[in-house]
Order: sequence, then structure tokens, then C-alpha cells
Amino acid sequence: MLNPDRCLSAYEYELPSDRIAQSPAVPRDRSRLLVVDPDKSYSHKHFYQLPQLLRPGDLLIFNDTRVIPARMYGHKLSGVPVEILLMEPLDTNRWLALVKPGKRLPVGSTIVFTPDIKAQVVGTDQETRGRELLFHIPEGQTLTEIINELGHVPFPPYISAPQAEPEQYQTVYAKKPGAIAAPTAGLHFTERLMDELKEMGVSQTYI
Repeated sequence: MLNPDRCLSAYEYELPSDRIAQSPAVPRDRSRLLVVDPDKSYSHKHFYQLPQLLRPGDLLIFNDTRVIPARMYGHKLSGVPVEILLMEPLDTNRWLALVKPGKRLPVGSTIVFTPDIKAQVVGTDQETRGRELLFHIPEGQTLTEIINELGHVPFPPYISAPQAEPEQYQTVYAKKPGAIAAPTAGLHFTERLMDELKEMGVSQTYI
């Protein structure tokens, strides 16, 4: 007999769309925080109260990657719209990307972003079902410059109205470009809160 805990249906629940925040709290650390104690009791607090829950000598490990504008829009030579989500750089001008509509973009297809900027599908990845894209860009420009110019921040699918400021989808300590999604647990930290934690003896390191 199948263990009920192993059924996906055991983890389904109703989440009304109006309960999903579409914009961050201002300031960030005013967001709500659910605290679960070892005895399984819980309480509701706010993120700025985190210093009350930590002790000197504790260690916080932060992911300091910075979200890149990894979503790009173009079209096939036929004019059919194409959307891509850059996932991983493979070489100087080659990226692994998820593409829509995937079935209409076999190896050999061309995606046009501007008259001077195109990408050719040169391979497929069986594990991710993504496409290997080789970008053809103007001489004197780098692909990083192109992505920053034409790309869009890939907001999560549950955000129906993208925030006006893409910086709201970056952590305050983001430094290393390359992520296609923010480490969302870190979005609630403010510089003031991080300074307060450091002053009370909570160590901080970055990966």
C-alpha cells in the first residue's frame, strides 16, 4: 500500500491569488515572518525582528548572486514570436536556454532579436529540454552587453504585474551576475538589519 505522504495530492492546497503579494514590503524587512519552534509551536513576527531569534556566534550564509535580465524576446524568420530564458553559459557566445515554442525551434532554426542580433539553435539538451543557442552579434559588442540591453528580468510566474523597478528583485547584497532567479529568502534583508545582526555578533559569509 502506497504511503499517503508519498502522494503528490497530499501536498495540494488552495492558495487564493489575492493572498500572493505582488509587490515587496517597504522597507523590505517589514515583511511577515513565520517562526516555528523545535516543539512545533509557531508564532507570527516580522522580518526586522530576526535579531530577537538569533544569538551571538550564529552564522548566516548568503547567496550573493545577482539576477541577470535573462528573458529575451525575438521571432523566427517566419515572424512567429519566440521567448527564451537563458539558463547557463556554455561558451563565449553560446548559452543553454529554454525556448517557447520549443517544438517549433528544432536544430538549425534562427531566432531574430534585431536585424543585427540573431541566435541559431545548434543543439538540444535532453535533461532540461532546452536549446543550445549560438548568438551572432555585431563586432565590437559582447554578449553580456547585448543581454543587458535587450533582456528582461525574469520575474516569477506568480507575479502577475512585474514590479516597476527590477532592483526590487535583487537582494541588497547581490554582486555576482549570473542568476536567473533571485534567492528569494534573502530579499527581506536590509542593510540596516544586516548591520544590526553583525553588531550583535552574528557572523555573515557569502557563497
